[in-house]
Amino acid sequence: MQESCPKEPHLLTILIPIVTAVVVLVALIAYAAGFLTESRLGHLLLLGGLALLPLVVTGTGVAVGMSESSQTQFCMDCHEMEPYGKSLFVDNANALAAVHYQKRLINRDSTCYSCHTDYALFGDAKAKLNGLRHVWVHYFGTIPPEPRLYQPYPNYNCLHCHNDSRSFLEVEPHREHRAELQSGERSCLTCHDLAHDLEGVKAQNFWQPE
Repeated sequence: MQESCPKEPHLLTILIPIVTAVVVLVALIAYAAGFLTESRLGHLLLLGGLALLPLVVTGTGVAVGMSESSQTQFCMDCHEMEPYGKSLFVDNANALAAVHYQKRLINRDSTCYSCHTDYALFGDAKAKLNGLRHVWVHYFGTIPPEPRLYQPYPNYNCLHCHNDSRSFLEVEPHREHRAELQSGERSCLTCHDLAHDLEGVKAQNFWQPE
């Protein structure tokens, strides 16, 4: 059985409880408005409810945006990312993106986000801020001929899923250099240096399932 990272929560699992909370809050305000206006405390409660409603609605929008922008399809909507999307299907066992996608080592619905988000305390926030920079460049800046990472790819992004997996530990070089990999002294990309096989995309060398 192949290991995989935990799946991202489905959009509906986030949206339904938030929308329900908004509806309940609006219903309570509407139902209670009549007798709450008869006292000062009631006025304060109504004011608090009306102040809370925009926060809940804003939170809903943020939650939906966070979920949607974590989807693989969201990344592929930009034409400059099209070759990277196609690289997921290249028939090359040494191409990291293709291997992870085709062997279902990661959730296909959030492939890009799973590999390009730092698994640290503020990893999600950092990824979203970088994403906003990408959107800004896409619409208002000059798109580079080849996108580059903002920083060297950190080992802990790989080790987050692979560090204690059997397929990782049974490879002799991994055991031999495990301490160096964990400390970051040696990069995983020293050996696994092909992330996206864009040459394979140009050659139309795609994996065809039987």
